[in-house]
Amino acid sequence: MILVDTSTWLDHFRGKRTQLDGLLGLQPRKLMHPFVFGELLLNGLPKKGDQAKALRKLPSAPVGSVAEVAAYIEWAKLTGTGVGYVDTHLLVSAKMLPGVCILTEDQRLQAQAERLGLAYSG
Repeated sequence: MILVDTSTWLDHFRGKRTQLDGLLGLQPRKLMHPFVFGELLLNGLPKKGDQAKALRKLPSAPVGSVAEVAAYIEWAKLTGTGVGYVDTHLLVSAKMLPGVCILTEDQRLQAQAERLGLAYSG
């Protein structure tokens, strides 16, 4: 299963080519993290269509607790790497579910996902 980052969804909705284009409608399944959904709502989904409704139908990724995320930041040595708190939540969620990988257009998140063995490689 693939956990898709905000950057990838936004690029997709803006008409940029992403790896997501080839995955829509195909297996493996996409996961929606609640924080990514919130970021998409705040950044503005396309006015045409029912994008929000379609995104709500995606299976939800687990959300790590504040304590779990804090411990992961320390364990994975994420301080100073340039990833944000939502990015770190995605890394934790991917780690919580075996076989889940992260698809992102964000270079810093991609670098950390690769380093931690959580990056999508299509």
